[in-house]
Amino acid sequence: MQGKENANATHYGVGKKVRQTIADLGGTMPEHLPTPDKSIRQIARAQEKRLTAKDEQ
Repeated sequence: MQGKENANATHYGVGKKVRQTIADLGGTMPEHLPTPDKSIRQIARAQEKRLTAKDEQ
């Protein structure tokens, strides 16, 4: 389990440093970024349907 614990600690440490760097630079924290109306998956599915419909014509 020690390897998993080290990986988790490293992941946490890196995340903490990234967040601190964002704050130091005056950037927008990820949780404060705008949320899109549609997910990437929804956009991809709509695009696939559109292309399929076009090919069937």
